[in-house]
Amino acid sequence: MEEKLDANEKENLEKAFRLIAVKAMKEKWNSPEKYKGKSFDEISMEMIDGKSYSAIISFAEDFLAADRDEKIIKKTAVIDSLEKDKLKVAKVNKQIDAFKLTKISISEDQFFSDDPKSPYLDLVFTNTSTEALIGEYMFNIEIYSKKTGEKIAAQGSGGTFNDDYAIKPNETYDYHQPLFSEAVAHSNLWKTAKYPITDFAPYDLVIKAYASKITTKKDGVIIRPKADAAYFDAEIKKLTEEIKVLKETKASLDELELTDHD
Repeated sequence: MEEKLDANEKENLEKAFRLIAVKAMKEKWNSPEKYKGKSFDEISMEMIDGKSYSAIISFAEDFLAADRDEKIIKKTAVIDSLEKDKLKVAKVNKQIDAFKLTKISISEDQFFSDDPKSPYLDLVFTNTSTEALIGEYMFNIEIYSKKTGEKIAAQGSGGTFNDDYAIKPNETYDYHQPLFSEAVAHSNLWKTAKYPITDFAPYDLVIKAYASKITTKKDGVIIRPKADAAYFDAEIKKLTEEIKVLKETKASLDELELTDHD
């Protein structure tokens, strides 16, 4: 057959043979019992047995098209799954965000009366939900440099609310603890500071705090998912772009580059 083909046709035939070899591997993987005892080469030869050049090319391009369409279907399914997961995460985050940070400041205090005074971080969380908060809770505190965005310190704080100390709707929870030593060391303005401090920019600090776990009688323990909306948006965008590229392909052998088997 090859003796009658020009250079371009020979190249396309080689591409077709390689694609058919891939199809043979895929077929054997998906239907091991059907091809039991047969090598990939044997399966490939059965696929092209008796076919003309044009039939082999069409067979290979049909496989290319089917493979492209299968990838589009799979990626579309992943997008659908990500969209559903994004909605679930948004719902959970909305529940947790109901334990809302409503006030943040830095005051000056001392642990014992004879200790030197030092900066203390004051947080006020308000239960903005319609359910009382009971059982386990946790919130995260993160401190960054305003200039560089570098994380200076981070810490989790939590415990357990109980029937005698449940946080009812519209009630608040106060956190008053020494400011992390890394944040204190980050600035030399504390001795001249006027407390309470509510503007942290002069100290090159950005302070964030958010609930990461709450418990209600209705829903039990609710934990903030690790993935956020930005993660899902990035993954969906990437897959959407990949699908766009796939849809633009014509499933032609001319689109393939012939490379050596190394």
